[in-house]
Amino acid sequence: MSAIICNYAVLRFQPYLDTGEFANLGIIMLCNNGAFLQRVETISRKRITHFFDKLPVKVFTQARQHFVTELKRTVDLANHHKGQLDVQLRIFNDLVEPREAMFRFSKPGTLAAKDPKTALDELFNRYVHHDFKHIATPEEQLTKNVTHWLRSLNRRYTEQTLGNDIVRVKLPFVWQEGARIRQAIKPISFDLEDASRIIEKGDKWLAHLRRLEMSENAPDDMVFISQTPNVQKGPKLRAYNEICQEIESEFSARVLPEQLGQYSILKAVAEPVA
Repeated sequence: MSAIICNYAVLRFQPYLDTGEFANLGIIMLCNNGAFLQRVETISRKRITHFFDKLPVKVFTQARQHFVTELKRTVDLANHHKGQLDVQLRIFNDLVEPREAMFRFSKPGTLAAKDPKTALDELFNRYVHHDFKHIATPEEQLTKNVTHWLRSLNRRYTEQTLGNDIVRVKLPFVWQEGARIRQAIKPISFDLEDASRIIEKGDKWLAHLRRLEMSENAPDDMVFISQTPNVQKGPKLRAYNEICQEIESEFSARVLPEQLGQYSILKAVAEPVA
């Protein structure tokens, strides 16, 4: 099953705007399968009221109750528009819009998950209850998926660092026969915050490919398995397409979007290398 891409933001309680101090209270999450989820700490209050000890307890509990009621109403509205990701995204963006209020959200993050509800609970435990168990980034999750996929091929892939004394490029999947580097595969996520970050990441790998060619240590077949930006149009998608075009035209490398699915990706990867 393909991973589900989820955007999330942390709910913060910040009663004194001038000090900048805040406490995490919950998580909201919008996933590309149409699920819009939320979880807020609505029972315990001592952690918050002990931290903000000058704030009357009743002020916090009443404000939290009112905010949670409104948040649930907004999330229910978003879930009534399941299948209309553009509408849900507008609701999500409106919620996380920076504002001067006691309850506000952090800058959004992105993760890949097989079970969004489990991911929501993990984020909640991490940010609200300080359980710092590592949560895989989208690129780490994609790499795990590719590791599983490649086991079906009759090839031995190993993690290697290619290059020379000047350039060294670490790649997670390298297929080598004798001294010949037959193929290298790099899972890569371009689902980033904005178009400039996509260009920066793409330019970094273009430089790596250029240096590998100059050092005569480039693989016969360089394959990127990519996670695309989670948008239908706009500057992020244009930046992604520009980077893919440069990779494929300048270096004869291949970019295989994750959306192709396991079967199509493995079929392309297994094609004979010239």
